[in-house]
Amino acid sequence: MNKPRQITTLRAVAVMSSTIIGVGILSFPRYMTEAGNTSAPFVALSGVLISFIIYWLLVSLCQRFPQETLFVFSRRLIGRPLAAVFTLAIMLLFIVLTGLTVRQFGDVATTVLYKKTPIEATIFLMLLISLLSSRRNVLKFSYIHSFYLPLIVGSILVTILISLKNVDMLNLQPVLMAPGVKFWNGARQATYLFQSSFVVVLLIPLMEKPNHAVRAGAWAIFMSGAVYVLIVIASVGMFGAEETKLLIYPTLEMARSAAFGEGFLERLDAIFIIIWVISVFTTIYTTYYISAYLLHKLLRLRDQRMASSVLLPVMFILAMLPSNVFETYRWSLHLGNAGMIMMLGYSLLLWTVYLIRRHGKKVPS
Repeated sequence: MNKPRQITTLRAVAVMSSTIIGVGILSFPRYMTEAGNTSAPFVALSGVLISFIIYWLLVSLCQRFPQETLFVFSRRLIGRPLAAVFTLAIMLLFIVLTGLTVRQFGDVATTVLYKKTPIEATIFLMLLISLLSSRRNVLKFSYIHSFYLPLIVGSILVTILISLKNVDMLNLQPVLMAPGVKFWNGARQATYLFQSSFVVVLLIPLMEKPNHAVRAGAWAIFMSGAVYVLIVIASVGMFGAEETKLLIYPTLEMARSAAFGEGFLERLDAIFIIIWVISVFTTIYTTYYISAYLLHKLLRLRDQRMASSVLLPVMFILAMLPSNVFETYRWSLHLGNAGMIMMLGYSLLLWTVYLIRRHGKKVPS
């Protein structure tokens, strides 16, 4: 890029928001209801708050090195060998995450949209589109997200608002139950949807105001978190906690039940599923882009074009490994646990080394 620092705070918000709102939006209310029954909205809200804390730990450190990405300044903090190990681990995390996300997309698409289309074709086409898009630089990457975000958020909010008129407030009572192990397990699962906000570490060196990275993340996490919480409220309010647990895709059923006017908009699910496909693409695009970026940094390639091409068959094979949708979900839970531990642990490690070295005046603040 000829002009450095061209990514505005608003565009950084768009990248993170459109990444967070993705494939999990269809089944999210069911998982939150299984964890908290009528307290499902508070389970989701707790997950949003935990996600922001983890995000803040990482990004507040990255702001102290505004000219470099995490993968550059970490070499000075913990040494090249250990930094390379963590970079490799993060890359593998996002490669597997991309494979499992596109598999979830394939499972839903072949169940709801393309019932006679082989799942392999659906998965391959989504990966191919992500590959071609990932060959662009970070600035164009941010443009794509900025273009799609208003369409994604606007359409989802319209669907939710129309659905709210069918909400029975009795289905949401008691509002808050005593938090237990299941409650916090559900909150932890909610944080998995926000792990892709990690993409901000690629954006900070190109942001016009890198000191606004935490603010951008707060807007992105709480805006997308509000969308998820509203979806849970609308789903549980319409169907009740027990029925929501029985629905495979409560959000889709909510859209099917919503109608506006007499015969004017009676099939919101058709519009909603189109927007869902776009939101899934922006999520897979980001995780694919992060994977390609990390691979090209590890192999010291000129850019990520070669890396993105190499990753396609790997991700396709990973996507086809689970035998069914339940196994995919189980693998996703394990990956989410590993990702949360890695992000939190790596952030704390870097912070510890940074504070020790700063006290010894070995690292610039």
